[in-house]
Amino acid sequence: MNLETKIPPPAICFICALLMYISAQVSALAGILPRFPILLSVVFMVFGTLLSVLGVRAFRRVHTTVSPLNPEQTEHFVSDGVYRFSRNPMYAGLGCWLVAWAGYLAHPLPWLFLAAFVAYMTRFQIMPEERVLAQKFGAEYESYCRRVRRWL
Repeated sequence: MNLETKIPPPAICFICALLMYISAQVSALAGILPRFPILLSVVFMVFGTLLSVLGVRAFRRVHTTVSPLNPEQTEHFVSDGVYRFSRNPMYAGLGCWLVAWAGYLAHPLPWLFLAAFVAYMTRFQIMPEERVLAQKFGAEYESYCRRVRRWL
């Protein structure tokens, strides 16, 4: 079964967050990492929310699809605003939420699920989207990819 662009990224984030919580509860490794101060977790959550919201707003401003399940429906290439700093701010925002959660859980295993989220999103969401965008927008998109990082 081909998983490319089949599962909505927020669902992947939720699954990872749930697995992070379960792994922190069932493992004997609890307490070996310091817990993030609540304020630091809140900062990561706010930053993640800001990245995601700004990413969505940039897409809506040019009337292109925000649906991650149908990248071929993209009508406009967005490279301004928050997209000057990240090619995938909405996904980076989800990653920031998972950083906040992993830090709050104060356990080593949740960090593995953060790494799994990044790997899964890169392979099954971002790379397929990049293929579509390269095909649709050619040299302009290729130049953008050389200037701007995939995540942050």
